[in-house]
Amino acid sequence: MKALGLIETRGMVGAIVAADIALKTAQVELINREHTKGGLVCIEFEGDVAAVKASVEAAVMAIKDMGVYVGSHVIPRPDDSVEKIIKRKLGASEQKEEIVEETKEEVKEELKETEVEEEISEMKNIEEEIEEINEILKVSKNKKTKHKK
Repeated sequence: MKALGLIETRGMVGAIVAADIALKTAQVELINREHTKGGLVCIEFEGDVAAVKASVEAAVMAIKDMGVYVGSHVIPRPDDSVEKIIKRKLGASEQKEEIVEETKEEVKEELKETEVEEEISEMKNIEEEIEEINEILKVSKNKKTKHKK
């Protein structure tokens, strides 16, 4: 994460307006929307430091006029442990990728199960063939012993 921008508003309308303006101002990505107690909403952006600063400043100017601004902050190059605090909302493409990966894993497991079942079936067939051969050998052995007597 290059920079993290945070804007807190009273109510969802202010948050939507702030997000819209921030996204239109510079090349930033909306990564989350967090509802807190008392009707406060915090929106979180990421992008290059300059882009995030410009986006947050533009959004703050717009929502101050609406009277819903609570606070804002830009964290350049946040520590990796900050990432753990932020609950990222997966985008549609990320959700699809996650579903594809889960499906791949399920298919692999099913294939393994199928392969195991096929191997078991093959082993049973081999065992049956061995039993048949043993029966043939017994019959053949019995015939030889009868002929010797």
